Amino acid sequence: MRNFYSLILAMLFVSTITAQVRYVDEIFTDVTVTSDVTYAANVTVITTLQGLPPMALPQNMDVYTPTGDVETDRPLIIYLHTGNFLPQYVNGGATGNRDDNAAVEICSRFARMGYVVASIDYRLGWNPLAATQTERSVQLIGAAYRGVQDARTAVRYFRMDADVQGNTFGIDPTKIAYFGEGTGGYISYAAATISDYYDIILDDMGVPISKFWYDHDGDPATDQVPMVIDAVHGDPEAKLDGYLPTGVDDDGNPTYMQLCIGHYPDYSSDVSFSMNMGGALGDLNWLDQGDVPMVSFQCPHDPFAPYTTGVLIVPTTGNQIISVSGAYDVHAEINGYPAPNNNEVYQSAGLSDPLSLEAIANGGSDGLFPVLNNYVDGAPTQPYDGSPWQWWDEAAAQAYDDANGTAIWATQMTLNPDMGPTEANMWIDVIQDYTAPRLALALGVASSGPGCTDTDACNFNALASSDDGSCSYADPGYACDGTSLNIEGCTSAIACNYNEAATIDDGSCDYLEGTDIPTGAEVVWLVGLTLSGTPYESLAGGCEAGGGVNPDVSINGVIVGDGSTPLSMAGISDPTGLLGELAALASTVQFSICGTNMTVAALGNNIPMVGNGQFWMSPIPVSADPTTGAGQYLWAAPMYNFTIGCGIPDACNFSGDPCELSLLCTFPGCTDEGADNYDPDAGCDAGNCVTSGCTNDGATNYNAAANTDDGSCLFLVTLQVNMSEVATSGVNIAGAFQGWDPAATACADLGGGVYEYAIALAPGTYEYKFINGNAWGDDEYVNGDCSNGGGNRVVIVVDAATGNGTPCYTSCDDCAPVVVMGCTYDAADNYNAAANDDDGSCEFSGGSDCVGDLDGDGVSATADLLLFLSVFGSSCN
Repeated sequence: MRNFYSLILAMLFVSTITAQVRYVDEIFTDVTVTSDVTYAANVTVITTLQGLPPMALPQNMDVYTPTGDVETDRPLIIYLHTGNFLPQYVNGGATGNRDDNAAVEICSRFARMGYVVASIDYRLGWNPLAATQTERSVQLIGAAYRGVQDARTAVRYFRMDADVQGNTFGIDPTKIAYFGEGTGGYISYAAATISDYYDIILDDMGVPISKFWYDHDGDPATDQVPMVIDAVHGDPEAKLDGYLPTGVDDDGNPTYMQLCIGHYPDYSSDVSFSMNMGGALGDLNWLDQGDVPMVSFQCPHDPFAPYTTGVLIVPTTGNQIISVSGAYDVHAEINGYPAPNNNEVYQSAGLSDPLSLEAIANGGSDGLFPVLNNYVDGAPTQPYDGSPWQWWDEAAAQAYDDANGTAIWATQMTLNPDMGPTEANMWIDVIQDYTAPRLALALGVASSGPGCTDTDACNFNALASSDDGSCSYADPGYACDGTSLNIEGCTSAIACNYNEAATIDDGSCDYLEGTDIPTGAEVVWLVGLTLSGTPYESLAGGCEAGGGVNPDVSINGVIVGDGSTPLSMAGISDPTGLLGELAALASTVQFSICGTNMTVAALGNNIPMVGNGQFWMSPIPVSADPTTGAGQYLWAAPMYNFTIGCGIPDACNFSGDPCELSLLCTFPGCTDEGADNYDPDAGCDAGNCVTSGCTNDGATNYNAAANTDDGSCLFLVTLQVNMSEVATSGVNIAGAFQGWDPAATACADLGGGVYEYAIALAPGTYEYKFINGNAWGDDEYVNGDCSNGGGNRVVIVVDAATGNGTPCYTSCDDCAPVVVMGCTYDAADNYNAAANDDDGSCEFSGGSDCVGDLDGDGVSATADLLLFLSVFGSSCN
């Protein structure tokens, strides 16, 4: 594992002060830089960013040469900077120029080793925010194609200059190499491997490489076309012009727009070596046995450029572009070729210096150095810091942010939290010392022989085959260049007074400066994650779409500490219950607050939070939703920075602003004090009041106010028995509804031998029997359909009043009727209400002069006829 501190030790082992082998060690002290040398002019699309058409602009470079060198036949390195094919800052990053700090440092170092190094501009321009992946791919492939053309044009410029302009920079035109960093690494790989135009769009069998072809007109019936066309964009060498047809003029003649200006067609674009730092190859079909030797540096967990083969990701937008092959697969392809493979020229030397051995130990190969920056147990603690050799001017980036409302400084500091010359130069040491012997062998400018073989010496020679006694060493406590290694200061990267150069912590770290950001036990902070793109997006309440956050979905706590140690969060709670993992993480997080800047150290990353006056937010996602993959940004703010009210739409007193902090909300509930679920805290009625009771209006206990039946309904059950066929002095009833007590429940005497007992019962099946008296032994035994088969009667109660009729004692059937003779006509003087069989005895008093008026009411009517019929046929004696 290589980390920050092991790099410090590595720096002690490799010297730049007493080197003796040109092209392997730095033998010059100073470098002369010739700036703004124009090597060509070509058509660029970058002008379209300003609303202008593509136009030809000069292409410049800075040329580095060793000061005082008398050699005039020196190898040339073409250096290709990073930048995502867009200008600095426009690309969302703080790098992107030929004079980036890393570019200047690497070019200067190799110039001090005796090389001529040209850091060139190449044409920029594409739209990483294009709507579709196809559009983005077409534009990026076009940008890369122009980059390849420009790199090859620069090579031919130097050959032309050496041929006809007096060899201005004293180069050997047969010994030229590409160095590419980041985006420049893509160009370095491609320019060194693409043999001709068809090599780009066809595989080794002549079959179209589908990812480089597209549907240009949206018509599936038409053929797809290549993303680059040599007649339009120029050939891959940029030796020939390229024209885009634009239509016809008024005379019917075709019109064109020139997109490529050819240069130096009489000279070769071939190079002898390619070095890549963090780039990838457009397609492995471009690579062939016999291509130039290569050396590569890449982080195995690079989140943007795949280490093996995968989809290229735009660093600043996260958009997917096109499948490419990273350094691991490139070198696996090379090492799989039959001997001699492309890297045989240096692999055959058997280099065994510490860096060569480290590359192998870390899963690389001879030529592939895995960049394990801040790795722990095989994984990066700073996963976005895949280019630790980069550093940039923080003040300039912050000034740009202030002027343009961007967050580039904070974003880049999050990607590379240890960014600075100390970390960068340690990795540039690795790049220089690993590349130098392989480059020298590939160009044929050095060979193995006697030298210093002690890796601890300042003048260790990686190419030395035997020790010649020339080793020299640094004084104790000093580096080989005389710099003291015992520098005291604050070594914590999140401290306000962090000293990047310090190697010994003196306890002076200060983590709290100023009062711009409130802390302390009296200030409650809210901390949350953005929800857009996650299954909980609806909880964001639309706040994030407007550039805000929803304070209701957060954990809370206080930031405590006096600044002598990192600040921390205490008293953490999770009111929503949704952010348990964040709450657990917050208890381990460290903070620093320096004026208006807040930095959070979590999960091995230092995250400079970006403030907007209300809250601070991480400039890049700190996690990804496990279901959707959506990036989630961390945010934090003092609670009082939010309007306190009610931002919950479902609340009774919703304010209309879902982004308020909802501490004053009241919610719907049951406001009926008589209801079972009465809520005294309800702010408005929810229409959900529950009043339990019997809701069946046929029940004896029907509750007209009840809206929820509680199963309590009772129904009138009338149980009768006819005792007319037996002698009795009283009847009782016993059953399950009264505990089977023969003496407890007397039946009412209705007359005529009929006895009755009425009771309200819940639905169910009940057994019972009548007792001719009040003791067991006097009870009836019943068989039949009203019986349970064991002598008891059964009554079934459903959901209405019921009864058993009037059965005869000991029977399920009615008793035989008793004939009572008498007058059954109720108008007769001797009417007998108990009679059920008329015996013709009816008598009528009074009379009437009206013929037929038998009932004496003065009217001969139906009643008289009925009276007559009732006695018709009876004897009058």
